[in-house]
Amino acid sequence: MSDRLRLRRPEHTGENRCGACTAVNVVALAALVVLLGLWRPLLAAAVALVGGVAVWLRGYLFPYTPRFAPRLVTRLPPRLARWFDGHERRSDSLGDVRAGGGGDRADERDGNAVGDGDPLAATTEPTPDEVFEALVSASVVAVDDDRLEPTASFASSWRAEMTSLADLSDAALADAVADGVATAESARVERAGSDVFVVVTGGDGGVTWLRRPVALAEVGAVRALADTGVPDRLRPAAAHALCAFLDACPDCGEELVESAPEDCCGHTLPDLDGAPPAVLACEACGVVFQEFE
Repeated sequence: MSDRLRLRRPEHTGENRCGACTAVNVVALAALVVLLGLWRPLLAAAVALVGGVAVWLRGYLFPYTPRFAPRLVTRLPPRLARWFDGHERRSDSLGDVRAGGGGDRADERDGNAVGDGDPLAATTEPTPDEVFEALVSASVVAVDDDRLEPTASFASSWRAEMTSLADLSDAALADAVADGVATAESARVERAGSDVFVVVTGGDGGVTWLRRPVALAEVGAVRALADTGVPDRLRPAAAHALCAFLDACPDCGEELVESAPEDCCGHTLPDLDGAPPAVLACEACGVVFQEFE
């Protein structure tokens, strides 16, 4: 069955389901069914059935729901609005891919075990300071007063890796992710309409959904980091941090812009106590590469 005809939308359902989108659609659907019921009861029943199935399988029924539902929810009293702020979202980061216990999987590039033999290293999340120090000491990032930027040699290697990955087929890209990310147990490509995801399963069994442009950027960075002194276990987190320096989308080539997220599915719901954080995004692809705290 073609992507256009797929009923299920995994990027908006399951652990990725948005509570605000679901609630708004259910309320709107109920109101529509009540109004139709006053005129055509059988039609109302049919609409209720089809609409309910659509919300269940696709995440929402009404077009552009992710753009307006979170904004409607944030106008509710805080006590009610917070009910919709606890749903899980895709991480869109290799830094969330965790190895299994023991850290005994060897990196196929250099033969070093994940975590360098430390049983806890593979499952302990690296700190930002630890990642920063590793990038600087390995001459991946240069520090000039208060300014940071990738070194010319690393930037060139990173661009080459992203270009190489962008030319791969779905199957070859999935293989490259599984082989290049030491904490990944397996990877596959899922297509849902016009959206393409690289789904990575970590050694701990956790699943991370990466939009294709993010996968190209972060996996490309991991592969480029393999030729530096950055420890293997830090590379996924370092790859995500490096995305803050991107100036163009590795998939479509469009310039990245700093803006505020417009929807919740795959991004972050607006802060109920203030403005949403700025993000670095490709507007053409609708993909966020970095969220600035």
